[in-house]
Amino acid sequence: MSTIKKRKVVDHIVETLYKYGVRHVFGIPGDAINDLMDAIRRNGKIEFIQVRHEESGAFAASAQAKLTGKLAVCVGTAGGGAIHLLNGLYDAKLDHAPVLAITGQLPRSEIGNNSHQEINSSALFSDVAVFNQTLFAADRVPEIIQQACNSAINESGVAHIALPVDVATEQIEGGITCHPIAGNETGSTKPLASALNNTLSLIQQANKIVVLAGVGAIPARQQLLTLLKKCNAPLIRTLKAKVLLPDEHEYSLGGLGLLGTRPSIEAINNCDLLIMLGTDFPYKEYYPGKAKVIQVDKDIRHIGRRCPVDVSIVGEVSEVLEQLIIDLPQKDDKNFLDECRHQKMKWSREQGEKESSQVAPIKPQFLARTIGELANKDAIFLCDTGTVTAWAARHLPVTEHQLFTLSGNLATMAFSMAGAIGAQLKFPDRQVIVLIGDGGFSMLMQEFITVVNRKLPIKVIIFNNAKLGLIQLEQESSGYPNYKTALKNPDFAEFARLCGGEGWSVERPEMLVDALKEAFTSTEACVLDVHVDPNELVMPPKLELSQAVNYSIAKAKEFLN
Repeated sequence: MSTIKKRKVVDHIVETLYKYGVRHVFGIPGDAINDLMDAIRRNGKIEFIQVRHEESGAFAASAQAKLTGKLAVCVGTAGGGAIHLLNGLYDAKLDHAPVLAITGQLPRSEIGNNSHQEINSSALFSDVAVFNQTLFAADRVPEIIQQACNSAINESGVAHIALPVDVATEQIEGGITCHPIAGNETGSTKPLASALNNTLSLIQQANKIVVLAGVGAIPARQQLLTLLKKCNAPLIRTLKAKVLLPDEHEYSLGGLGLLGTRPSIEAINNCDLLIMLGTDFPYKEYYPGKAKVIQVDKDIRHIGRRCPVDVSIVGEVSEVLEQLIIDLPQKDDKNFLDECRHQKMKWSREQGEKESSQVAPIKPQFLARTIGELANKDAIFLCDTGTVTAWAARHLPVTEHQLFTLSGNLATMAFSMAGAIGAQLKFPDRQVIVLIGDGGFSMLMQEFITVVNRKLPIKVIIFNNAKLGLIQLEQESSGYPNYKTALKNPDFAEFARLCGGEGWSVERPEMLVDALKEAFTSTEACVLDVHVDPNELVMPPKLELSQAVNYSIAKAKEFLN
């Protein structure tokens, strides 16, 4: 007669995570998760990554999940530790990254008694999570932990489990079951023949076709290129899909929106057919007013959410395009494409002047361009939120062999500093580069200590303009005078050295290339504090009259005050 194997709840959880491919758990130890911590220690196959703030742990997990599409995990103790996770978890939610958060909880007998550190974790995580459960019964743990992992993966979102202290050490029977469900295995994504025929019909009728592609189109790069060539259509990509095609590519017009390019705006405004591929680009004001629209997306919730759609196809972009291009004839008229290329050439010449400028103070455009040119061919870029986002969006050259991520839809500051930890651990043999402003860096600069302690050779490039530059721009473009955006910073290079890493401060353009080369060839964690021109403005692709008027009013108010 065989003996049924028993194990602690926490041991079952850790072993299940391992079978789902999890190799790192990010967070800070705490009394309500002591049993989980010990289970990780005893298991020995998953590494616990201690950060300096739970928010950083959630950011690190979110970055791992965004870069790989695989499940990533963060933990927090009861009370404040759990609450601290939320910003990073919302980043994962809004960018559709599969992250599991495990939080400690008080013993079941103390829940609901206003006990010390008690929070209603179910209510707290109800909005951010696609799956949200408290483990009240030990015998339900195997199915709940599996449901949590599968929900995060299948729905590309956040799952949350609260683990009461007294449940953590209870004994349960049974082996480990792991049945991951991939999103494309839940049913056929082949488009209906009628939808394909309608798509072909609209393409044949159109003369000015534009393709707007997002991260959902990245796996379909080759099919996309065929589509562009057959349709003589330029490509506009979202910022999160920056690696889709290099901005220098003959079919690429760059990005769209406030941080996009003028050729993209003009192409969208003049097209008669817009083909949206794997994107939920959120800014409605940038969509065309009269053009026909075809939208392809694997998530039906995205269809028609931003603009009216004439033909919709729910499915993987690669599969849809694979079928579409078979019967798609070659269009002859290239006039629209040629005009878009002409506008792009003019735009590139204008931008190139700043990108190559050697005048002091250092132009942020020159810094972004130089970083891209000197980075390794397979580098991973993590970009923060602020004016640095604009400089990276327009001036950082990125290829399909590299990776690029940021806090796209939440647009929260400090993501890149903590996210780089997750990226470097997941890709230990690749160069990881952080592009961050002084405001964002100072929010979570303590994580550079984590980077040094883990011996991670991350390169942190600070675009230091001594202010919250994007906030100033937003104030002034609304007609308000600049107020409380200035920052008095410490010596970030000295801080890096005090933490045990390497640090340089760069103020002259002639010093920049050598400093970047030294940082990029170093095997240590590095901070390059680059003092960029604080007066360099992030200009929209096309300046509206109202924006110019409001900016003039704001400057007049500053003078009068």
